[in-house]
Amino acid sequence: MVLTLIVWGAARFSASLRWREALIEFESSLSPLYLSVTGAGWSVAGGVLLWSMFAGRLWTRPAILTSTALWLIEYWAERIFFQSARANLPFAAAGSALIFGVALVCSLHKSTKDFLTRSEEYERQNEN
Repeated sequence: MVLTLIVWGAARFSASLRWREALIEFESSLSPLYLSVTGAGWSVAGGVLLWSMFAGRLWTRPAILTSTALWLIEYWAERIFFQSARANLPFAAAGSALIFGVALVCSLHKSTKDFLTRSEEYERQNEN
């Protein structure tokens, strides 16, 4: 899921730069600057989350839940306020619930907590 966040952010950043003129010409409701900044921001956030997972940081679990919630809030804000009406509302709502549910289950699962706790304890032994 974190890799998806990185790729999505990078694709958004790249597309906003590449299609800047088209976005301006067709008067996109979201500016190319906004799209590029949010894309780059999500790529960086995903990179930090990926690093924290491999480094075994304890704050990884709440950070993943927080970033997932923020991403979904951004998605729905853009969908409601800046996009034209779409017919796939039930699918989008179910997909959002599924994404948050998977993030919740994965981050709160006992094996995830054990892995991050074990990694942190191992690092503390090396400090002593």
